[in-house]
Amino acid sequence: MWSQLPYAILLAGGVLLGLWWSNFFYDHGIKNWQSRKVGHFFGGVVFLLCALLFTTFVWTMVLCAMFTIILGAAHFLKPDSVRGVGGSGRGTKALSEVWFPLVAIPIIWVGWGVWHRPIESVACLLMMAWGDCLTGWVRGLRYTKPTKGWEGSAVMFGTCCIISWAFIQPTWLGIIVAVFATIAEYICGDVSPVKWLRWADDNWAIPLVSAVVLFGGLHALGLLR
Repeated sequence: MWSQLPYAILLAGGVLLGLWWSNFFYDHGIKNWQSRKVGHFFGGVVFLLCALLFTTFVWTMVLCAMFTIILGAAHFLKPDSVRGVGGSGRGTKALSEVWFPLVAIPIIWVGWGVWHRPIESVACLLMMAWGDCLTGWVRGLRYTKPTKGWEGSAVMFGTCCIISWAFIQPTWLGIIVAVFATIAEYICGDVSPVKWLRWADDNWAIPLVSAVVLFGGLHALGLLR
């Protein structure tokens, strides 16, 4: 396990690079609800590399826990340091940047550690990392404020279908996962059209819903050991 420590250090650097680029775009006039998507993208790249490089789920869990602590501490103590993904001076109003690495812990633990499905576990996280990333940028081109719209949902569904096609078998189950991930993105979050679900941050809702549907489906098909 310790032989893979250099990979862990390299991937931690990749996350830090994503946070730096998020700050860079935020400092150059990109709205926070768009600059944070840069962090999402880099996070997705790192999660995928974790599944490809690590032979154990432990290092991915360590990285998730480490960045949950780092982003949580920054959020409450020095929010300006992660202004690109968390905003400046947000205080305790939202924990969006903390939810993503936090929700990855149980997904990686169960999906990879218990059921030995690293790629599929990461695919659930990519629904958020890449799907929501592209959705946010498309809506940013269409609207001047964070909101929901059919254009973004179409891109979300298309991106999730590509992720499912690449990493999930059977393909039809992956499409069902993509449908539920798209619904979760649309109905959750602080600008959700479903007012009573605005408390449900899509940073944890999308990966969690995707994982429940995927692993529930695989279990029902008798494909989990």
